[in-house]
Amino acid sequence: MMLFKRQSCTSLTCTTKGYVRIESFEESKSPADSIRDPSPTSWNVCGSGNILCSNVEENENYALFGGKGVEVNVWDLQKCTKIWTAKSPPRNSLDIFTPMWFTSTTFLSKDDHRKFVAGTSCHQVRLYDISAQRRPVMSFDFRETPIKAVVEDLDGHTVYIGNGSGDLASVDIRAGKLLGCFIGKCSGSIRSLARHPELPIIASCGLDSYLRIWDIHSRQLLSAVFLKQHLTNVVFDSHFRTQG
Repeated sequence: MMLFKRQSCTSLTCTTKGYVRIESFEESKSPADSIRDPSPTSWNVCGSGNILCSNVEENENYALFGGKGVEVNVWDLQKCTKIWTAKSPPRNSLDIFTPMWFTSTTFLSKDDHRKFVAGTSCHQVRLYDISAQRRPVMSFDFRETPIKAVVEDLDGHTVYIGNGSGDLASVDIRAGKLLGCFIGKCSGSIRSLARHPELPIIASCGLDSYLRIWDIHSRQLLSAVFLKQHLTNVVFDSHFRTQG
């Protein structure tokens, strides 16, 4: 589920079978008194396979969807129409075909919905440009376990990636250059990453039940909190302000 920022009290949800629903709520003092949209917008984004990842771009006009057996694709949320679908990379030198299995996606820039990054279960990170071609314009392998989370930096060309064995790294996606790995490996699969909108920090969480805060410049661990359960998502509250 994703809550829209520009459209107040609007959410987008997507099931593993590809059923997408955009729904609005009327604000009220009590959650019990909130009124749901009587006619939400809904459609299906895949005919087969399972949706495992999705993302909405900054202006909330386009969304990405991808998964197991589902090529990553871009949809116009205003018209509820698919505007682009990726094409699988060609077979490698051993004539082995890489299966469709996308596990994470993110738009690369807040100002451009045409470029996005996708992580796969085959430990690949791919950069797509829908204005250039259907196949990845660049791809590289990262370690040996599935990519589980990717998030973009504010500079528009750095991405942070986390995988199934707890490795966290930053990459310059323009050339696929590994900038460095974060110090202090997580003891379980990373499932979510979040970049703070102002401060030079990122947050990670995963199956080892720890929420971790990292410095993006030194790549040092700043704080870790044990939360007693498997964690699947982390977000920053951009409206939070300390008192005093």
